[in-house]
Formats: sequence, C-alpha cells, structure tokens
Amino acid sequence: MGVSHHDIHVLDRFIKPFGSILFVLCLTFASVLLGVLLSIYCSDWTWFSRFGSVITVSGLLLVSSPVFDQGVYRAHAKAYAFGSKDENGDSKVTDEESRKTGNKVLVGIVVSIAGTLVWGFGDLLGAINVC
Repeated sequence: MGVSHHDIHVLDRFIKPFGSILFVLCLTFASVLLGVLLSIYCSDWTWFSRFGSVITVSGLLLVSSPVFDQGVYRAHAKAYAFGSKDENGDSKVTDEESRKTGNKVLVGIVVSIAGTLVWGFGDLLGAINVC
C-alpha cells in the first residue's frame, strides 16, 4: 500500500538520517572526541564545554526521531488508531515499531542530559590536576 502524496512533506527525504541512532551516536562520540582533543591542544577546557551543546542537540535529534523516521506529517498519525488485545486479553495500543521508537527517544533523552552536563560543567575538567 502506497503513501498518499498529501502525507509526504517536501523535506522528508532529507531529514530521515537524523532519526538514525547510529548517525546520532557517531555525532555524539565525534563531538566528545573533538571537544577533548581541542581542549587538550589549546589547554582550554571551555572547548569541551562548547561541544556539549552539539551533544545535547544530538540527543534532541533522537527524541524527535518519530518525525524523522515516519515523516513530518505522519509522525503521530498512529496516535489515533484503535487498540488491540494482547495474548492475555489486555488492551494494547502500541506496536513493535512504536516501542522501538520509544527506545530511541529514551536514548535521546539520556544523550541530551549528558550533553547538557558537559555543556554546563565540561570546562571544569581543566581545573582537575591529574598529574
């Protein structure tokens, strides 16, 4: 079954990669690595703190993954679908796809929290005398 052209936003094909957990985690780890390396090279840990903002944005990308995965218009279309019964006869309103999306949103929240902490306090690592 095809998707109506009314349900496809003009930017859907460009934003899909931003919902990928692999893409977002690569962006996160690259930001951490680049922030640490620049901080060590410049002897200025405010660089690491600044890259915390990129980490926060990475987490927010995953929180927004339903928009990226399903398209701008269709992201929440299932919210109004009818529920079903599970094997025990209990009401069930989610499916496997929505549970996977929920897991990505949870990872996005954790990454956003970590990025915000780095953003706010990352420069303090330079104040710690390790040697």
